Amino acid sequence: MMKLSVAGIPIRIESAHPEWAAERYAAYVRDDDRPSQMDLRFIIDEEIAFPEGAVIEQYRACSVIEMPDGRFCRCVQRPDGPVFLNMIYNKDFSQVEIHLWRHHNHPQIDDISWEYSQTGFSFQDRLAMLGGGVLHSSSLAWRGNGVAFSANSGTGKSTHVGLWSERFGDEVTVINDDKPAIIFKEDQPYLCGTPWSGKTALNVNEQVPLKAIVFIERGTENAIRRLDTMESYYNLSSQIARPFYDTRPGVKLLDFTERLLETVPIYSLTCNISTEAVETVVKEIFPQEDIG
Repeated sequence: MMKLSVAGIPIRIESAHPEWAAERYAAYVRDDDRPSQMDLRFIIDEEIAFPEGAVIEQYRACSVIEMPDGRFCRCVQRPDGPVFLNMIYNKDFSQVEIHLWRHHNHPQIDDISWEYSQTGFSFQDRLAMLGGGVLHSSSLAWRGNGVAFSANSGTGKSTHVGLWSERFGDEVTVINDDKPAIIFKEDQPYLCGTPWSGKTALNVNEQVPLKAIVFIERGTENAIRRLDTMESYYNLSSQIARPFYDTRPGVKLLDFTERLLETVPIYSLTCNISTEAVETVVKEIFPQEDIG
């Protein structure tokens, strides 16, 4: 198993695709002796059985089963009957096994993509149980400050972050292009890179204090305003990654959202694709910074 450190969390992970994993997780490999806080295995099986136990939740083709040994299983079946995915986990998601049926033959998603997405979901669940969360956003570090730009897919989060790199060059580091982790250390929120970054490989194994969250809307002119508590909660609740199959991490994420509301200023940005949009954000959030 590979030993990783993601958002400061020591993890052991076993991949069904070792060469891919060695490249994908390279920046997160650790050589310390800290005990693991999460063991995560991805396995490809010839056959997968529907697990024994009581079905406690049902969502379309997904069943959540409480197994006789006290563990849980998120079981996904194909319409024609066979089980093609079982995610087996303990109560705090510190021990997770993901089993994928070798013969699933999905027309659009290959085995590596399944591993990538499902291990990312499992990390999100474990992070929630530890008091953190994952925000759907493109995030950056600039002069020691972390900023996350969030919006629905296709709105222009990555494009806007790219404009920061054009404007400030090496002063900007993309922390994670799609799913950065947020953790709290002594009541201070930190923005953290993870190897799960959506469709791109833009991520770094760094942590930086989170200074602002900005929700983006497209527009012809650039304008930014700070959101009130209700507006902030509405926007956060739609973009914080949360499981549909287990209420326990969902409850934890409510506490996480409340902490964000108390500690991080949250803004709405209407913007076009220009460096002027970047400067609009900087002048509002970091008025003390000299940008020339």
